[in-house]
Amino acid sequence: MKITASVIILFGWTCLIYPVTGNTAETVSSSKTNTKHVNTLNQFAQRLHILHQHQTTQNKIFKKESTGGYRGGDDFYREVKYFDKKTGNLLSRVMWEIDKPEQIHEIEVFVYDDNGRLKRDYLAAFLPVHRNAPIQALINLHHQNDELKSFRQFEASGEKIYEYCEGKFFGEPLNISLDDNDFVEYSQETMKLMESEEYLACFGKTMGTLGDYVNPLFGLSLSADLMRKADMHESETASSVEQKLKKLTKIINKDNTSATIFSERGMVYLKMRAFDKAIDDFSRAIELDDSLDNAYYGRGLAFGRLRMFEQGIEDLTVYINRNPQSSVAYTKRGVRRIWAGKYKLAEEDLKTAISIDPENAEAYDDLGVMDARKGHYKKAQEHFKKVVEIDSSYSKGFHNLAMTYYILGDHSKSLVNINKSLELKPNDKNALLLKGEIMLKLGMRKEAMVILDKAEFLPEGGWQERFAIQ
Repeated sequence: MKITASVIILFGWTCLIYPVTGNTAETVSSSKTNTKHVNTLNQFAQRLHILHQHQTTQNKIFKKESTGGYRGGDDFYREVKYFDKKTGNLLSRVMWEIDKPEQIHEIEVFVYDDNGRLKRDYLAAFLPVHRNAPIQALINLHHQNDELKSFRQFEASGEKIYEYCEGKFFGEPLNISLDDNDFVEYSQETMKLMESEEYLACFGKTMGTLGDYVNPLFGLSLSADLMRKADMHESETASSVEQKLKKLTKIINKDNTSATIFSERGMVYLKMRAFDKAIDDFSRAIELDDSLDNAYYGRGLAFGRLRMFEQGIEDLTVYINRNPQSSVAYTKRGVRRIWAGKYKLAEEDLKTAISIDPENAEAYDDLGVMDARKGHYKKAQEHFKKVVEIDSSYSKGFHNLAMTYYILGDHSKSLVNINKSLELKPNDKNALLLKGEIMLKLGMRKEAMVILDKAEFLPEGGWQERFAIQ
């Protein structure tokens, strides 16, 4: 039994397929004219890159590389495939442009369940030229058992555009494929197929809509640096957070038995800094399902923000015991131990965080602050240098590095680094105050007074986990 789909390109079962339909042309046109759509597509690609970084840092990997190009031209891209050493599963496939080595031409990421079966895969692909947004942004939701393999494919907008199933049904070969035209027209033949036992066997356990999986980062516990990069890309407005809160509250009002929904709403309250409400929701989630690790993690963060340090440390310890390779959890527990005055234990946590994730800039930064507060400024300086080496967009790292140079009397280098901090956060009050003091030391009194006057009328910085040397 088979319904023929549009022309497709197959990269094998584990990879995405790309229906060549009118949607592609519409995407190009929309990318040129619809700024919101362009931003959505680019945000999807950015999230996908973060997912790739998350998976390749959480697993030991090996790589396979090749180069390729297009008809009539030299090699255009360097394709790197990243495999999990333990399972051999392909985690991601990234094409980097050869002339612009840091620019992604195409990226595809695969997510597996605990048994090594493919659950989801995502793809974002750009044109070689006229690169304002991905030409394709696709998501597949998979299901498989011993007899059948199936997936539903969606665009990043959430629209379903393809379904595919192959295998055996009661010993007989089965192959089903439906494309977006079938979903629009719903002919008698299509309707009959979708009501059949074969169709239900293929797709009955596959999600019919994307839901939250439209976001490749949904449900992940990211490292400190990746979480910050994700936050930079998200830039959610207050109204979007309120809308999410209303949506989750509406679901809870209808059914208050979902631990996952309570945990999700707890995360929204955490983002809104409504820490009491966040704790209530996380506690309810844990009552309903004690195995929900993210609820312990979120409640640990919320307790810390309310200066209930022991409770926060206790919850984060539960999370760490269950997720011993979570560098970010060790970092957050280390911060709360600093707040609680448990400096030796905090230092152990931060060093463990770095041993797990050597690219954890936040942990290096916190270690540097601890050294600086003990008067070990040279040692602190090396930590801050590592911070900005890992992440050149880390404004607080440049601020702290500038402070160590200032304390050690190298005012010229201090000025260079505080300027880098201010390039990233131009209205940071503490950074402007430090710059004013540096310029006074350099004899630039007139310029310094202008900066100090500006800083005086700026508000203090908002909520953050990171410390600055004062």
